[in-house]
Amino acid sequence: MAATDLENQTQAQSGKSPNTAEASPSKKNDETPADQKAQALMALSTGKRHMLCQDIPAAVESLGEACELMSVEFGEKAPECAEAYFYYGKALLEMARLESGVLGNALDGVPEEGDDANDSQVEDPEKVTEEERTEVEGKVGEAMEENYDECENAKILSKKDSKVTTNGDTNGVHDKDGESEKSEEDDEMEGGESQEEGEVGEADADGLKEAEAEKSETDSVEGEKNEGEDAAAQEVEDEDDPSNLQLAWEMLELAKMVFTEQLEGEKKGSITPEVKTTIEKKLCETFLTLGEVSLENENYVQAVEDLSLCLDRQKASLPSDSRSIAETHYQLGVALGFHMKFEEAVVSLEAAIAVLEARITNLKSKTESPDETKKDNIFHTREKEIAEIESLIPEIKEKITDTNEMKDESVRKVAEMKEQIGFGSSSSSGAGSSSSSSTVKPISAKPISSISIKRKAESDPTEVAVKKAAISTSSKTGSDPIGSAIESAKKSST
Repeated sequence: MAATDLENQTQAQSGKSPNTAEASPSKKNDETPADQKAQALMALSTGKRHMLCQDIPAAVESLGEACELMSVEFGEKAPECAEAYFYYGKALLEMARLESGVLGNALDGVPEEGDDANDSQVEDPEKVTEEERTEVEGKVGEAMEENYDECENAKILSKKDSKVTTNGDTNGVHDKDGESEKSEEDDEMEGGESQEEGEVGEADADGLKEAEAEKSETDSVEGEKNEGEDAAAQEVEDEDDPSNLQLAWEMLELAKMVFTEQLEGEKKGSITPEVKTTIEKKLCETFLTLGEVSLENENYVQAVEDLSLCLDRQKASLPSDSRSIAETHYQLGVALGFHMKFEEAVVSLEAAIAVLEARITNLKSKTESPDETKKDNIFHTREKEIAEIESLIPEIKEKITDTNEMKDESVRKVAEMKEQIGFGSSSSSGAGSSSSSSTVKPISAKPISSISIKRKAESDPTEVAVKKAAISTSSKTGSDPIGSAIESAKKSST
């Protein structure tokens, strides 16, 4: 008993519990696969809730955790991870839009270059009335007269002072003749010594100037070298820390790959029709969100491609009066307008209006197709949906007007350029082609989903290919790109 008590006392002093084994498993190791799966699903549902509440930073954190847990539990390409990838990519897109909105709001009210803003603190003389002009002239005349009188008085006083000073100096000249002769001799002696000291001082000053010049040159070279090193380090840091848009694109590409594999892979025959319909819907939403990411990056070619694929799949799987088809038509029209294909853009926008009008007709006749997004909304009624759709149609018509104006402006710019180089006026044919040399900026759109689009720099296709290769390579080597992506997103959000 004494030996046991001594052993327990020693363990207590070392911070160990006497009733705990030496190699007890940690809390993480105690978790079963079922517990980890439940934790991942909880993080996914929490992230969805944050998305509904528009708490985007919290959604990014929760959905990133869900992606990390699911990729560790099931594997990166497992079907269970596709939904988490999709919502995480969507949350990152919203985070990028929030950041763009913050920058845009910070510049509100700042005049752009070329603005004729009157920031002068002097009143325009052309706007002064005759009474004000007369009053100002009188005040200026009085001030000049007072200034003239003060100057005359100052001159008289200065003359009197000079006379007094002259008389005082003549009275003391004879008393100082003897002293002046001695002072001259002393000055000659001191002059010789000071000349020698001056020569030595000049030599020392020249040496100091040369040393200072060499030091300044060395400092400037070192400063330029340090600036170059800092710039290179910043570039490396930017490459290692991708933007939220880049991370959103990567996660959505992963989701698209997993959804496509489920629908077109080896196991496509084992899924039920209900599951297939759900997966097809998710894949269409993924293509639509990828198109929005490309619009944010001003990669209009890729945006048109993704949105066209989305539209084809929606037409094959959804009813003709589905509002999802109308939204895709609208987004495709916006992308085509940005891509300078104005005629095709107008056609797509008119198709969106046609779908919405067909939806209104079916709602009035109570033959509409069911809307999955409204089925859980207890406050939804046909009358509210009709009013909502009718408020959207004028916005699309306004966008069509803007697109036609952009087309006319493009034709005018091309004609002016041809006249300047001597080719004469040009016809309006080919104004909507993608090879147009117009530099007109498209007018920003108002998407149906009421999410504004802010254009950013176009992503490089070569970089996109490198990112895809990096993702596939990391999956083979067993690394964890999801974890790195999550950490990068956390850094960028903070």
